[in-house]
Order: sequence, then C-alpha cells, then structure tokens
Amino acid sequence: MIDTIQKKLPHIEQQHQLTLLYVAESGSRAWGFASTDSDYDVRGIFIYPRQNYLAIDPPKETFEWIENQWFDVGGWELTKALRLLRKSNSVLLEWLQSPIVYRAQANIQVELLNLAEHFYQPRAVVYHYRGIAKTASESMQRETIKLKKWFYLLRALLAAQWAATQYTIPPMQLKQLLAPLSSQEQKSILELVEFKAGKDEHFLWTPPTPMKQLIERLWQTSDQSLAIRDTPDTEMLNTWFRKKLDEINP
Repeated sequence: MIDTIQKKLPHIEQQHQLTLLYVAESGSRAWGFASTDSDYDVRGIFIYPRQNYLAIDPPKETFEWIENQWFDVGGWELTKALRLLRKSNSVLLEWLQSPIVYRAQANIQVELLNLAEHFYQPRAVVYHYRGIAKTASESMQRETIKLKKWFYLLRALLAAQWAATQYTIPPMQLKQLLAPLSSQEQKSILELVEFKAGKDEHFLWTPPTPMKQLIERLWQTSDQSLAIRDTPDTEMLNTWFRKKLDEINP
C-alpha cells in the first residue's frame, strides 16, 4: 500500500498545483494499534509556488483528496502548519513523529521537530489530550464498549500524562507512551494490541478491573497545573519559512 500511496502523490500535486514537503500516516496505523479494517489516513504539509504568496488574497490553507472510504489524503499549507506549531498543536506534533513516512523533503522532519521544541507548551498539549479523553470516555458508560474507543482513551491519557510529567513532546506511538507504566501493565496492553490486530473496528470488549484502575490513575496523574513557557519570537519561523520557499522556488 505504501507504493500505491507514493504513486498518487505526484497526481495530487499536479491537481492542486502545490509541492508536498512531508507526507505521513496518521491515526491507528501510526499509533500502533490498527485493526483488520483500519483505513489509511494520509496527512501532509505543502507549499505553493512563490507567486501564490505575492497575491492580495492568502492562498488556500488546506486540501483534501479522497479516493475511497479506505484511503484519503489531507494537508496543511506550510504557513498554517507553522502557526499551529507555534501553538504546540498536538495533531501536527504527531504527524511529525509518524513511523510511516511516504515522502519527506531533505531534513524537513528534523527541522520542524526542532522548531516545535523551541515553541513547545506542555500545558496546551495536556489540555488537548485530556479533551480527547473526555470525549472518548462519554461513550464508555456501558459495561461493554468498542475496543477501538478504549484505545483512543488510553492513548490520549498516556500522552496527557507524558506532557504533564515529562514536560517533553509525547511520542506518537503507543508502545513508547507505555514507558512510565509498570512492566505488568505494559505487557497486558501490548497483548491487547496484538489481540486487537485480529479484530475489526466494531469489536466489543469489557475492560477488566486493572484496566479501569489504570484509566482512573491516568486521569489523576495528567491533571497538573502547568505554567506557560517563554518561547522565541515568531521571526524564527518567518526566517525558516522564507528559507524553505527559496529552496523550493529558487
């Protein structure tokens, strides 16, 4: 499937008149707990030709290309991505850590992650992931729930805990987020990941007591009051953008 997706990218560039700088997988396949019928969520960062930035109207900030229910591609224009990076947008931070990269212009992944660390605000990331967890937990009041939804809740709380206690950008992959847990908890969750890989996304499951207790503990440990960090002036991002524009459109 990777080859198929990579072959689609030039067509997308031609259709939308843009250059894809970075394209990666997001969602459960990149998080590390895909099901048998998980779709492909391909996301990217793109840049326009120079003349698009010299018009009185700003260029379109997004695009979406849908082939079918299993495969879609979406992207953010580079200046939009940089503004989101300045705010520690968690979705963007995940894209930049994806283990499945379909295209990456030389060094762009490393450079953007380096910029992200300069502007990183743990408080914003904790707020984002606890919000996701709250939404996910609303559908889990029943005894039997979708295993997929439980993993969404678990991963969000693990990421929130990481940001609240480690003060660094949370890893994208679930396996890395498990590091602060006990060896027994890690073993149980990884066995559940393996079990989920053989089920579809509608599979129903009853969480055992230890997993319920883990979720409760993560709610508590991720509930931290964090101060706003000092960050650099936006000119750092402006300078980097101009450099990238010169590289792509000499």
